[in-house]
Amino acid sequence: MRALTRAFTPTYLALIAAIAATLLALIWAGPVAAAESVPSGAKEALAPVTKMIGTLVAIAIGLGVAICGAVIVWGGIEKTVAGANADAEHRAQKRITNGITGLVWMILAGVIVSTITAIAIAYGLIERPF
Repeated sequence: MRALTRAFTPTYLALIAAIAATLLALIWAGPVAAAESVPSGAKEALAPVTKMIGTLVAIAIGLGVAICGAVIVWGGIEKTVAGANADAEHRAQKRITNGITGLVWMILAGVIVSTITAIAIAYGLIERPF
């Protein structure tokens, strides 16, 4: 197995610098400029939509976590039933790994959504969705 080492080429460095500059610009000017430009009537009009989107995102993340848990349990049952069959045991182990990976992604998605929501609430862009 060979090592996965690559040197950063100038193209990658330029891309990383552009992404960093964009993030810094958004962090520095974005929330303050957005908070001043949102009229109070628009916030009130969009409050039901914001709550609906928040509810749908929470349901989707919760459903994803439940499905990942079911996949992990299913893989565990398959691994238990596999016995001496190495191929079946490998498939079950792969299913468990995929379930754990999906669970990590679902938790990460929940953290990202919660962080963005908290920032938007702190800057007065939206009302609390729940």
